Amino acid sequence: MCDFQSFRDAVLEDEDLQEQVISIVNTAIANGAGLEESIAMLAKNHGCTVTEDDVTQHADFLGQDGDLTDFELEMISGGIRSDDRS
Repeated sequence: MCDFQSFRDAVLEDEDLQEQVISIVNTAIANGAGLEESIAMLAKNHGCTVTEDDVTQHADFLGQDGDLTDFELEMISGGIRSDDRS
């Protein structure tokens, strides 16, 4: 069974998933809501059982393994990736 940690690991390894998460975060920020529901739905679409409560409980997941990944740094900084610059 795919849980939150498994989904997190999948996101950290897949740039397409990372882009989807960034889009969800940006939309949730703009709308002021919907982050937990959207992340849970994305996880479900990738075969993982993740609830909105799971997302809330793991809100501090960034850097869980020690050092932050480039993706996690981007999530914190809100910056753009170097390959997105014109």
